[in-house]
Amino acid sequence: MQQTVNAAEAKKQEPVDELEAAKRRRGEFLDSIRRYKRKLAYKLEEQEAIKKLADMSKKNTKNIGYLRRRKENIEFRISTEAYTLDEERELIRRKNEVDAELEEAIKSYRLRRKQEYIVSDIAELTKRIAEAEAALGEAEKKLSEIYASYRKKQDWEPRRKEERKHTEPRHDEISLADMAIIKDRKEEKEKEDA
Repeated sequence: MQQTVNAAEAKKQEPVDELEAAKRRRGEFLDSIRRYKRKLAYKLEEQEAIKKLADMSKKNTKNIGYLRRRKENIEFRISTEAYTLDEERELIRRKNEVDAELEEAIKSYRLRRKQEYIVSDIAELTKRIAEAEAALGEAEKKLSEIYASYRKKQDWEPRRKEERKHTEPRHDEISLADMAIIKDRKEEKEKEDA
């Protein structure tokens, strides 16, 4: 006897568990979409900022390889040849200028690379958002199917009709609105008598 009761309770609990799992799954998709959209907004802002910086540093797009060779050549000349003090200072000054140009060129190159990575990240995030939204649509469809089957199993429609019958006021009962009208009429009658 107890096994049949437990089996009946398990059958009643099964749709509820399925419903809860579908709700949880839908919530997970909504959370992932929110997360992806926040990341996308951040990446778009970052792309705009880097675009401005890249536009400012376009003039520093010299060839990095050329600047490195030039720097190594100057360093080699300083270390191997004998120069007067003024000539060596001039070579060191030129080396420092080349270092500064090289540093700017490397920054410009890094900005361009970072911009490329951000563009690929944005494409990836939009793809993930589209996939998550499609999965969310499927989850919502599944959830509505579960609700429909649950309503059929529980016979909700006839119950609703019965509840409507009970909520309609019966003609032999007095509603609150009727009581207010009666009270107003009583007060008017008392004023007329006075």
